[in-house]
Order: sequence, then structure tokens, then C-alpha cells
Amino acid sequence: MLVAASDPAEPVLDKMSPEVRALAQQLRALIKEVMPQATEKTHLGWGTIAYAAGGKMRDVVVALLPQRTYLNLEFGDGVDLPDPAHRLEGSGKRLRHVKIRGDEDVHHPDVRVLLETAARRRGL
Repeated sequence: MLVAASDPAEPVLDKMSPEVRALAQQLRALIKEVMPQATEKTHLGWGTIAYAAGGKMRDVVVALLPQRTYLNLEFGDGVDLPDPAHRLEGSGKRLRHVKIRGDEDVHHPDVRVLLETAARRRGL
């Protein structure tokens, strides 16, 4: 009998509301589709799920940062990404994020283009 492997992101997902968890699962699927070579890591202390091109913190391409009613899709080098639709928010030194509030945000073409561009820039 085969037993399904447990999801290493489960401890982070368990802390999310059902609505935010559903968005996170959709985003995880999209990110894995766009950058299948990226390594998924959970950071319990921060409550995030990160996708990296290598083993260092600087290698993080994107991360899911849950909020109470939505998710921030954080781009590690968001400041360098072209964003003609002005979807990226934030004023940090490197990070920029897109607020994911519903299914339409997850599946919006601008979000996919940002993910594809970020992956390409990191060689994924």
C-alpha cells in the first residue's frame, strides 16, 4: 500500500485561514509550473514558503507571505523586474510584492509574466 508523502509546507499552511490557504495552494501549483527546478522551502519562524534557485537566502526568487485575508507574493529581486502593469508594490531595497486577494489575482496574466521573468533572470 502506498502512503502519500506528507507536504513539508503543511505547518505553514495550517496557520492560514481556509481562504488564504486555498490561494496559497493555487500559487504553489502555478510557481511549480513556471519554475519546476526551483527548490521549495518553508520557513516556520517567518511563516513563509520560498522558492529558490540555490541554497542561499539571496537565491530566493519568490516567496508566499500570508496575511490575515490575502497573500503577498514576494519577489526577491522585484526592484529589477519590468512591471508595465504596475502590479508590484513595496519600497524595500530589493523586495517587491503583489497582493493576491482572490483567484483572479492568482490567474492574472501579469502575475504569470512576473513569475516567468523572475525565473528567467535566475536561470530557471
